[in-house]
Formats: sequence, C-alpha cells, structure tokens
Amino acid sequence: MTGEPSDPHSIEERDLDDFDSWTAQAALASLIDETLGSPEVIRLLARESLRTEVVREKLVANETLLAKIRTLQDQVMAEGDRGFRPRNRAVSAREVLWLLVAVLLGLAYLSLMTAAWDPLPVFLRIFAGLMVPCVLFATGALAVRKVTALREWINPDSMQFHEEQFGLGPRRSFAAREIILPEVRDVISAHRQLHFGTTLVFEQQYDLGEEDSSRIVPTAAAKRIRRVLERAGSGAVALGGQRGSGKTTAIRSMQRGLLHGSENPAPLVVVASAPATYDARDFVLHLHKLLCQAVLERIGQVLGPGTSWRWRTHQALRGLTDLVLSAALGWAIGGVLWNGKFTQFPVELWQTLAKVQFPDLLGPLWTNQPVGNRIALAAVAVLALRWVWKLLAAATGALLILLRRKSSEIPRALQAEARRQLLRIQYLLTYTTGWSGKLAVPAGGELGRTRTTQRAEQQLTHPEVVDEFRAFAQLTAEVLREEGITDRVVVAIDELDKIGEQDKAQQLVNDIKGIFGVPGCLYFVAVSDDAVLSFEQRGLAVRDAFDSAFSEVVRLESFTLDESRLWLAQRLPGVPEQFCYLAHCLSGGLPRDLRRTTIDMVDVTIEHYEPSLSTVTAILVCTDLGLKTSGFTAQARGLAQTPELAELWPKLLRIPDTREASALAELAAELHEDATPDLADPVNRLCLHSSAFVLFCATVLDVFTDALTQARLTPSLHELAVARRRLALDPHLAWATLTDFRKAHDLRLPAS
Repeated sequence: MTGEPSDPHSIEERDLDDFDSWTAQAALASLIDETLGSPEVIRLLARESLRTEVVREKLVANETLLAKIRTLQDQVMAEGDRGFRPRNRAVSAREVLWLLVAVLLGLAYLSLMTAAWDPLPVFLRIFAGLMVPCVLFATGALAVRKVTALREWINPDSMQFHEEQFGLGPRRSFAAREIILPEVRDVISAHRQLHFGTTLVFEQQYDLGEEDSSRIVPTAAAKRIRRVLERAGSGAVALGGQRGSGKTTAIRSMQRGLLHGSENPAPLVVVASAPATYDARDFVLHLHKLLCQAVLERIGQVLGPGTSWRWRTHQALRGLTDLVLSAALGWAIGGVLWNGKFTQFPVELWQTLAKVQFPDLLGPLWTNQPVGNRIALAAVAVLALRWVWKLLAAATGALLILLRRKSSEIPRALQAEARRQLLRIQYLLTYTTGWSGKLAVPAGGELGRTRTTQRAEQQLTHPEVVDEFRAFAQLTAEVLREEGITDRVVVAIDELDKIGEQDKAQQLVNDIKGIFGVPGCLYFVAVSDDAVLSFEQRGLAVRDAFDSAFSEVVRLESFTLDESRLWLAQRLPGVPEQFCYLAHCLSGGLPRDLRRTTIDMVDVTIEHYEPSLSTVTAILVCTDLGLKTSGFTAQARGLAQTPELAELWPKLLRIPDTREASALAELAAELHEDATPDLADPVNRLCLHSSAFVLFCATVLDVFTDALTQARLTPSLHELAVARRRLALDPHLAWATLTDFRKAHDLRLPAS
C-alpha cells in the first residue's frame, strides 16, 4: 500500500487467508485517505509544502496505528449494541421551516401547472411535464442541503458500506478523529518546513498572551490524560509536576474538550481552585455549587432556551413591536410611492389585491400598474414575505417545543433539581407560618390569641454535605449518560500544589476524599512533587493521604527539545530554529517559562528591527541577570552580617553590570572559588546558587551567537535546558552539568 489510494472494496485471493488482517489494513487505508482529504489536513499540507503521498506512506507503514485499528475493531465486536449512545441532535425550527418551504414550492408548481393545463398549447404542456422531475429534484436538493437531520437520515455515513466491511461500526468517525488525525498531525509536524537563520523573523504570532490555547503539544502526559478520560469511569487521579509544568493548562484543556479522547460527547467538567486557607465543609459546598451551575449550563445547551412565561411574554412583545414597525415602514414606503393619497394607501392596496383572480396574477399586480405602484408593491411584498417566514418559524418552533417536551422530561427534572440544590446552597431559607384570632366580648372587651412558628433549615454538617454532593453527582452522571448528553462527569481541583505546607494539603485531601468514588465521576487533583513521591513509594512502609486517595498519578514533565520547538513553531510560524533552541534553553523546557521567554523574545522586535541572535540573547540574558540579582541581594539582606557575606556582596553587585560572556565566566569562578559543598550554611548556599546561575548565563552567551549555524544545532544543546532546571534543585549538580557542557563544546572552563 503505497502511493495510490487502495480500493478497500477489492479483495485478492491471498487476502482471504487472513481476513482480519485485511480488514484492519483496508480500514486503515480508507481512514487515512478520508483524513488526508479533509480541509484541515489539506491546509496543513499546503502550508508545509508537503505531498500527500509522503504522509500516506508513513501512516500506512505505521504498525502501531494498525494495532490501534485492530483493537478498536475488537472493541466494536465485543460491545455490539451495548455502550453509550450520544443523544440525537434536536431538529431546529429553521430546519423544519426549510423543509416546509421546499414542500410548498413543489406543491405550488404542481398546483399552478394543474390550474393552467387546459389553456396551454401542446408544446408548453410538454415543457411543463418535463419540468416536473426537475422541480422535484430542486426542491429535494434544497431540503437536503438545508436540513442536516434529513441529510443524516438519508446518508448517515458516507462510508456506510465501509463500516460494515471494516468492522468499525459507529466508531468510524472516532477512529478518524482520535486515532488517524493525531498521527497525521504528528507526521506533518515531523516533516514541517524548518527555518534557519540568526535573524529573528516570523510570519505572525498566535496565542502568546493566552494560556487557554487550542494549540496543544502532544506530550506523553497529554496522551495519558486522554487515555484516562477514555477508559476510567470513576476514581481519582493526581496530576503531578513542578510549578509551571502545565497542570492548570491540562485542566483547562479538559474543560474545553481538547483532551477528550472518545467518540462520545465531551465530559461535563467542573473546575475548582483549592483554597490556601480552607474549611472542608465550605469547599465541598463550593464544589456542589459549581456542579449545579455546570449541569444547568450543559442541559440548557442541549434543550435550548427556556420557555417560561417571562420568556414567552418577552418574545411576544418583541414580535409585536417588530410587526408594528414593519407595518409603519411598509405604509411609509408605499404611501410615498403609490399613485394616490398617502392616507389612502392601505385601502387602495386592499382594493387592488381584491381584484386579483388566480391564475391571472401579473395583470392586476404588475402589468396594469404604473412604475411607482410596482415599486411600492414590491416593497410591501418583501415585508409580507418576511412576516410569513417569521410566523411559520414561530409556529414550527412551538410545535417542536411541544414534541420535545415529553422526550426532555428527565433532563428538565435534573435541571429543576440543580436549581433547587443551588438555591439551597446559596441561601438559608426561612419559613414563617402562623395564625391569629380575636373575639369580642360584652362591655367592650376583647380576647385574642396569636401563635407563630418560625422554621429555619439547620446548617448541614460536613458528613451530610459530602452525602448530598455524592447523591447529586451520582444522579447527574446517571441522567446525563441515560439521556445521551455525556458519559461522565469530571471534577478537577486545581492549585492544591500551591498550599505551602504538605501537611495542610494532605489534610485537605483527607477531608474531601469522601466525595471520591462516585460512579460515573472522575476526579483530577493537581498535587505537588512531594505528593507524587509519596504515591510512588506505595508498597514500602510509607502510606499517607495521597496514597490512599488516588488511584493513579499522571506526571507532567518539562518539554523536551522537540516539544519546545513544536510549541514555538505553532505560535510563531516561520521563526528560525536557532531562536527555538534559545527559548528552550533559557526556560529549561518549563512550559510557563517557555511562554514568558517567547513573549520577551517577541518584545525585542518592537524596539529592534529584525534583531540578530546575539542581540536577542544579550537582551534576554541581561534581563534575567537583573531579575535574579534582585533575588540574590534580597536573600543576602536577610542574612546575618558575617565576614563571608561582606566578601560576597561586591561580587553579587557586579552581576547585573557584567555583559560579556568571558567576564561572566570569570565572575562565576570568583563566586564559586570560596564556596564549600555545605548547603546548610546560607551564605555558602547563596554563593553556589549565584555562581551556577552566572556560569549558565555565560554559557548561553557563548553558544547563541551569530555564528551558530544549522550544523551546530545538535540535540546536545538540550543539556543547557537540563542545567537550567537543575539550578532549582542542586547548584552542585548544575555546576557539574555546565562544566561538562563547556568541555564538550570547547568553551573555556572557569578557573575555580
């Protein structure tokens, strides 16, 4: 299977020996051809000047891709008619109206031909008869083009024969979208046009200021989250990784459906940020409130706008106002153009219409009228047709609402329950009931009695709040799945890793883990590296709140060199590879820092026209030196004044004024020469951190110069990004990494 698309309908004799293998290969070839023919892929191929045959050859030879298709075929065969079925898309009033218009056009032609048949000459009868199939075809084409539901009913899948033949069933579209399309994008990315040069130029910029970008880099963690969303029906998953590794981005991507990995509708995602100071009961109530709001929003999207009496009154008033304005406009236009008095226009118009007798329409309305009257009639006709359209749309919409009401009873019941729960959470309801009476007695006296009972709903305890949340979450998951709206609910708790004390974070997890384990609900929690470490130590004599709460951990790592290059290429198309390497090394591959570095790099182009690599590197490194020096000096001011600190101060103050790479390397050696391996001493630790950072900046300036050619862009430059990450872990390790890098690239070692 190379070059030309294969014909999946043809079976050779040798294919009968292993029919399963043939169906998998034929299904793969058919899906590849279909995906490569999509408009999105065609645009990507054109942008990269890549031939379709090259991509197709790579995909057909991909054994992993073939294995995924065979696995999907086995799943379809095992599931049969079971499994989740998405809710059918509701037919809109506009579609019904277009269907009605198409039918009326056909009937109008047939009625007109029947009424005018007798007086027609023979040749016109022949012409009118030949036009019947053309009119029927045109009206049918109009209905199919305008009514999506009718088009899907007539042709539910353009590859229906292939579904039966290839064993993919209703999951064919899923295979094309979630299995083939990502691989196509990966192949195109791997074969994308690379630009080299030491001048910062790019075509345009995308999504640099937006963290919620749809341009997702397919990292290993993103693929694993996609698999978790596809397979797991319930449970709790911890999202680990250092600050800035993209945990929040992953959660927001789940919320927007960008990491959704199945053919079913995107899950209902509720996102909450963990509080720094918390009350467990209030936090569960907050989750409950967010879940209610998400349910109301999703059901509102599925069922359409509400039909309360307020909504109907508002729509009626709008329609009445529009009708009055249309009538006034028609009167004004017709009164000015009509051959008669302005005030008599409605009467004369009615008299003209009364003279019309079918089928003689053109005589009274057009042929026998002066030009001004014709224009007035045309204007009034346009307004009248508009209102006929609006009235028909209103009538069909009301009919559809009546027809849908019975089928949407269960979702509306859940909607009402969500409103009730939301009201209960937001307010403490107070009910007052009572009675009073008065009895008059002789001599002007009165006897009276008043009794009042006040009932206030008691505040729920934490276990009761948890039970209420679990019950509503389970009800939501069951109803949404049964109604085909979505197959699961996802609750994501972000920023738990920002709680500074590990004990407090563990206590929060302990207090809220009672909400975990709801059938149909999947939980994602952003945790710190310490939590990941404790989870990875399970099986040892270590077991804490994180180990007992989470079923698995997905760790988000820093970008690799290729992932950083792809991230920049997506946002700065046409940017030279030298600047991609520079941004990766300065950020250490950390997604958040990579975004900041890229923004700073683009900002350089505002003040410098097409700056060189040396200029951009010098500006970015100088800025970084100034920021880090402020941190070093702030840390030094908090230390006790000692002779060692007094010797360190002048060296620290020289850092932001040093610009040359050689001078920075010498300064790094001076900072490092008096340091000892003891990290417990704060002054010594400051010496080690500052010296390693200054040496890193000197190395970046030495490497990223205008002499950095394409041949020198090797994967070994990734070691600079590794050194940048190690600066935050261990200055000794960072220093050793930098000295090894300088030795390997023939750079002068610091004399220390």
